[in-house]
Amino acid sequence: MRLCVLMLRNSGIRLLLLMVVLLTGCDSGEPGRLSLDDYEGAEGEALVRHLISQLPPLDPAVPKTYCVVKGARLASTSTKFVERMGDLKLHFVSGEVLVMRDPDKMIVDSSTNLPPVTLQISEIKRTGEHTHEAIGGWAYKKTFERRKYTLQEDGKHWVVTPGERIEGNYEPAR
Repeated sequence: MRLCVLMLRNSGIRLLLLMVVLLTGCDSGEPGRLSLDDYEGAEGEALVRHLISQLPPLDPAVPKTYCVVKGARLASTSTKFVERMGDLKLHFVSGEVLVMRDPDKMIVDSSTNLPPVTLQISEIKRTGEHTHEAIGGWAYKKTFERRKYTLQEDGKHWVVTPGERIEGNYEPAR
């Protein structure tokens, strides 16, 4: 009798664990939306490289530090992800080393006390076999911009096409 009860309990626990594992794998239910971990794939790298290539001249006399974050909650990307962009010869830091400094609540790199150029992969959604829609943005001090992008895989390369501006206060010089 005890053995049967124990087996039923273990079966119930196994079933419960299986349900938890399956539910953990569920996403928001939005078709095509990539998981936050997948933002560090080739699509996210293409978007970050594009953002860097299109940055306006932000305080050119000041050395820059770059920080790449992902998602709406600005989660830090992995070191492996930014190391793939080593060919750009830029100084990247983790979002985890950024601190807020008074008096104006400026976010700075704790090792240099300089504000980073923050690059955000806000969202990536698969829309076709080789096509994605993304939202990305950048911020430096109090200046920022976010826009929609189309990412198209073209063989081994990604073509990033800017779309509509979602928000921002950056105004290009005229």
